[in-house]
Amino acid sequence: MKSFNINRQLITSTMKPNKEIEETAAAEGVFVYHGGKHGHSYLSQQCITNVLKTIFSSSSAISKSMSCGRTKCNSIAVNVLAPYFTQKVLTEVKQAYFYSIMFDASNKGNTKFFPVCVQYFSKIGVKKGIIDLIDDADESATNIFENLMTVIKKSGLPFDGLTSIGADNTNVNMGNNHSVYTLFNNEIENLFKGNCYCHILHNGVKWGHQQLTVDIEKFLVMTYAHFSHSAKRVEELKSYHEFYEQDFHVLLKHIKIRWLSLYSSIERLLLVYKPVKSYFSDQLNKEIPKELENHFQSEETLCVLSFLHHVLFEIQKTNLELQKECITAIDSYRIITSLQYKLKQRLNTGFFGIHCRQMLDRIPSDTSIELQASFVRFISTFLEYADKYFSQNVAILEAIGHFGNGIENLTWSRIQKCIELTKIEGLNEDNLFNEFTELKLTFEIIKKKQVPLFDQIQFFLSNEQEKDTNTSLPMTIRQNEMDEEEQEDQTNVIRSYQLWAMLFAVNATPTPNMKKLICFLYSIPASNAYVECVFSDMKHIY
Repeated sequence: MKSFNINRQLITSTMKPNKEIEETAAAEGVFVYHGGKHGHSYLSQQCITNVLKTIFSSSSAISKSMSCGRTKCNSIAVNVLAPYFTQKVLTEVKQAYFYSIMFDASNKGNTKFFPVCVQYFSKIGVKKGIIDLIDDADESATNIFENLMTVIKKSGLPFDGLTSIGADNTNVNMGNNHSVYTLFNNEIENLFKGNCYCHILHNGVKWGHQQLTVDIEKFLVMTYAHFSHSAKRVEELKSYHEFYEQDFHVLLKHIKIRWLSLYSSIERLLLVYKPVKSYFSDQLNKEIPKELENHFQSEETLCVLSFLHHVLFEIQKTNLELQKECITAIDSYRIITSLQYKLKQRLNTGFFGIHCRQMLDRIPSDTSIELQASFVRFISTFLEYADKYFSQNVAILEAIGHFGNGIENLTWSRIQKCIELTKIEGLNEDNLFNEFTELKLTFEIIKKKQVPLFDQIQFFLSNEQEKDTNTSLPMTIRQNEMDEEEQEDQTNVIRSYQLWAMLFAVNATPTPNMKKLICFLYSIPASNAYVECVFSDMKHIY
């Protein structure tokens, strides 16, 4: 008390009113959240804070009080925002009947991180979120299993609600003998193996590439490396672009472990192939590697490039679709079978692209026959590799795929087939049939309204978000920001999970059995792309 009396004047003169403290704290929290959302580093946020304090020094008391240095930004993000958003996600997961766990591992400096994410069906549809970030150098199956079990228990998630394990397809994660999946499967019967089809497509291309007569990956890497660290060579290359009256475009680096870099690198090289070929064909240039010179003088290399550009376009498009956050295992059968059909048609007809065909007609017949045989082997190898994983789950993926077409074309026999394969416990089939019938009737009623079904769904979603202004906050940065493909698809496209969410909300009576079935099916991921995106977001922060 004596100490308080002595310093009372100092305390009362420097203490801020509670309102100003709260407003400043709120401003700092929003500022850090905004920086994280847009990938700003803590250092840049510290710099921006100093700029704001200078700009608004005479007009805003809050800006003068704000203090967001690197340490404080990190503290707000880690100790305030992260726990709040994580708890919001966990609350929604607990309200859902089922969820899946997705994880991956990557190094940040000398630290090994394991983001742990979940996918579940909420009151407005499918959601994904990160619930923990594990720091552990041990990548053994047993250790990963123990870490994930610790996260599940710490988060208070029901263990019997776990439907699948989503990860890339390494033996440690998805092997049949001793893996993370088998360890979980020993604890949970009928656990779904959430294979990442983005990884499968990528690896299928790598296996198929071995069947080609030209090592295109090595060729792309060597071509890029020739210019990447030499300003002089780039300037010389620009002169060839000027000669052909083409705009200069930088060659794209192909990284073998990146899903989408091969097609992009090939597409860019073909765009500027004439000037680049002229550069490497210049006999006066003594710095040109002989191997690259031979490649650019060979019609065979260009023919293989054209073939890959043609075939990889379909594979790339499929990979991008699988990466969309609106895609779940329910869409996997439609997406994968569509790609298989397109590639099999190319095998049956021998069509590998118009540019490729024109070059095959120009080159010697024996070389042409050899190249066409290698193209057939490429596609066949790719299909065999993809089918090795797809065939393991094709029955259940086909069965649950019918739910992606909405309730209109869904029949009771298809629901029964799905129940037999998934073996969901606790379903009352008598009640499930009645609930299914009620939802079908509800759908027929709302479909007859003058307002288009798409507009009704959007109105429902906006109302749900207005009920809780924080509904969108638990979603991660990438959940809120649609990529370009998603924006293009947004026009009047009805997402099946949004339709199901609206039907459950507007139906006159509760439908717990039907909702339980839908929650199970939509909790299974189609790929591990969401977790991979976590690392992309992390690189902006660290």
